[in-house]
Amino acid sequence: MTGEQEKAVRRQQMASLGSLLADFSHEMRNHLAVIQEANGLLEDLLAMEETEGETVLAALGETAARIGKRLRISAELCRHLSSMAHRSDTAFSSFQVNELLAELIILLERSARSRQISVRLDAGQGIEPVYNEAALVQYLMYQLYIFFSERMQSGQTLCIRTAQAEKAVAIQFCLHEVPRPDLSELSETVTAVIASLGAGLEELKRGGQGNAAAFEVRLLLPSLPIAGEDSAA
Repeated sequence: MTGEQEKAVRRQQMASLGSLLADFSHEMRNHLAVIQEANGLLEDLLAMEETEGETVLAALGETAARIGKRLRISAELCRHLSSMAHRSDTAFSSFQVNELLAELIILLERSARSRQISVRLDAGQGIEPVYNEAALVQYLMYQLYIFFSERMQSGQTLCIRTAQAEKAVAIQFCLHEVPRPDLSELSETVTAVIASLGAGLEELKRGGQGNAAAFEVRLLLPSLPIAGEDSAA
């Protein structure tokens, strides 16, 4: 990438992170609101004097379970957000593509819900770790999600499948009953990122006609040579 392209990528990375953080904060507020409501119910139950003991205990147990569930979800969201933030600690690293995608999809839940669509990961088995720029890969996955989701209608599902390829991981985006995605409409910045990662993006196949069309777009994400390996060899 040129210097200007790299600057543009960094700006868009920050914008993408800002969008994810905004969705994350909304999700956290929802969970905290439920916890606050449940806490108020606990206080009311403890203040009741004429309620039978067993009834109070049952209500306390249900309320405590609600609080525990929301706390577990909140902790899981925080763990994924922390993991995403630390992917930029080093430019190049070895990582599992399935883990990166699963993490991103969890953080995209609110975005998908607001668009009234769903995102599903069909994680392939036996996929080897990839050595590449994890933070850039995550940024690219987010941009491709936005690109495809803008072409989807309420109730539709974006299925992301992974499979092992030769010295690469194949990531397929499967869409049904959507207008044909024109990959030439991807921004220059996204195109530059794909090239920087040594990846390739292509329309794999399509079937049907008109609104019944089904498309599969494949990203081949390679594992780049580790510095010093070639000279050592």
